[in-house]
Amino acid sequence: MSDMLNHESNLYHYTQSYAHLITERHEMVKLHTHHPYQLGASLYMPATRQDIWQVVKRDKLPTINSIIICLEDAVSHNDVNLALARLQTLLHTWADHADSINVPSRKAGLQPEQQAHNPTRPLVFIRPRNPAMLQQLADYAHIDLIDGFVMPKVDMCSLSDWRMACQNLSNDQLLMPTLETAAFFNPHHNQELAIGFKEAFSQPIFALRIGGNDLFATLRLRRPKNSIVYDTPIGTLAYQLLGCFVPHGFYLTAPVFEYLDQPTLFMQELTRDVSLGLVGKTVIHPSQIALVQQAYCVPLSTLDEAQAILHSEAKAVFKYNNTMLEPATHRAWAAEIVNRAEVFGTIDDGNSDYSSLL
Repeated sequence: MSDMLNHESNLYHYTQSYAHLITERHEMVKLHTHHPYQLGASLYMPATRQDIWQVVKRDKLPTINSIIICLEDAVSHNDVNLALARLQTLLHTWADHADSINVPSRKAGLQPEQQAHNPTRPLVFIRPRNPAMLQQLADYAHIDLIDGFVMPKVDMCSLSDWRMACQNLSNDQLLMPTLETAAFFNPHHNQELAIGFKEAFSQPIFALRIGGNDLFATLRLRRPKNSIVYDTPIGTLAYQLLGCFVPHGFYLTAPVFEYLDQPTLFMQELTRDVSLGLVGKTVIHPSQIALVQQAYCVPLSTLDEAQAILHSEAKAVFKYNNTMLEPATHRAWAAEIVNRAEVFGTIDDGNSDYSSLL
């Protein structure tokens, strides 16, 4: 058995190994003032676009939760210099208005009078092409205005390169590594990477993004048009990734759904995303934003149960809404329900007399 484990470990020639850091109790992931549920509907925008500033200040797409300015797949090699120039222009424009556009919104869909008194914006991330580009971005003027970075194709083989690239970033900026290479089909690799993520960076890892389309590509497949991702091999892998990374304190986001003519199927997949505790979903069109936010709304009866579990005088086990509640085992779930409700609000499912305090 030991020979088999040694052989499996040698399948990867890591530039830096973190296996020696595995202990019975791992340091929890660093907390941040924002909750990953604030990612909600995330829209990738090529950095070549000239309307990104309008989205940041909510003149366009006023209810979008988060945007990811893409310098990778969405930008052709010939347009990289143009994309970088437009990103610098965006940062300078933003710096000129930093006093009025400076706080990401914790709730989508604020009323105009609320926005007037509480200037808000979506969370804003940049996706560089590779670690070398991230090092270049770290030297840009006003780069600290950006909330964080999406790092593509991060695995054990590239982790040390990304670690080096992040050394000149602010410790307050958020990182979102994307899980999208063939290495993630190896559970041994994933267990070591879960430890490596917590030791490699000074910045908080906000969430791990499941790169569905790239993972399909590693199997020479494309997402089928008439089924949700969880009915495919990538859905099976998503369950494995949840079982590996969530117990270490990480949050994961859901794969993109690229078919605009399948809204019913999209909602079915969103229902599964939410039930699995995935904290957000990439959207490819503004028409998908409201569907994501609707799916993440918390039924009032569910919030009612969560608050009962978190109540300071809750019994060890009690019946509530014809359900057995046990704070010792349900507390983590209840805390996430409250966090979700703070971001997306609630929906009256007709089974609760609770009055929303949000």
